Amino acid sequence: MHVSSALVSYSQLLRLLSDGKERQSRNVWFVLLSFLTHAAMVSKLLDPIRPEGAKEDRGTALRKHLEVEDGSAILSRAARDNLEHIDERIDRWTKRGLTSVLEMVFEDRAGFEFIAHEDAAIRRVLIQDEMIFISEDRNGNRLETALTPIYGALKDLKARCEHKLATESPYNYLLAQALRGNAR
Repeated sequence: MHVSSALVSYSQLLRLLSDGKERQSRNVWFVLLSFLTHAAMVSKLLDPIRPEGAKEDRGTALRKHLEVEDGSAILSRAARDNLEHIDERIDRWTKRGLTSVLEMVFEDRAGFEFIAHEDAAIRRVLIQDEMIFISEDRNGNRLETALTPIYGALKDLKARCEHKLATESPYNYLLAQALRGNAR
C-alpha cells in the first residue's frame, strides 16, 4: 500500500509541476510530503529504526526476499528524519532570529542559488529540473534528497512485490475491486 501510495503521489507531483498555475501552490508540498512519508514507511519496514529481535529479522528477511540492496535509495533515512524533526528546525530558526523562510519550487539550481542566502531558513525547496528536494538537517546544514532515485527504487520494488505475490505467495488475498467483478 505504501509503495503504491508513494508512486501515486509522485505522479501527482509531476502533474502539479507541469501546471504553471499549480507549480507554486501548497498542493505541491502536500503531494511531496505524501510521497516522502509513504517512502519513509517503506524504509521503516525494510530497515527498522533500532533493529532488534523481530524487527531486525523482519527487515533482513524482507530486504533479502525483495532483493533490496543495502545502497537502495529507499533505505535513506535523511528525508524521513528531516520530516519528523521540523519542530527542532523551527526552534533553531527562532533562536537565531531568522525572519526569512524559503519555501518554493525553482526551475533550476541557479534560481535557488540566486535567492538563497545565509540568513534565510530553508523549510523546503524543490529544484524541478533535477527533482531535488532541499531542506535543512538538525544542525542547519542543507540537506538534498534526490527524488528520482527513490521513485525508481519504489517502482522496481512494486514490480518485484507484484511478481512475488502472483507467483510465490501462500496467501489468498480478497480485494474489493476483484470481488466487484465477480459479484453475483
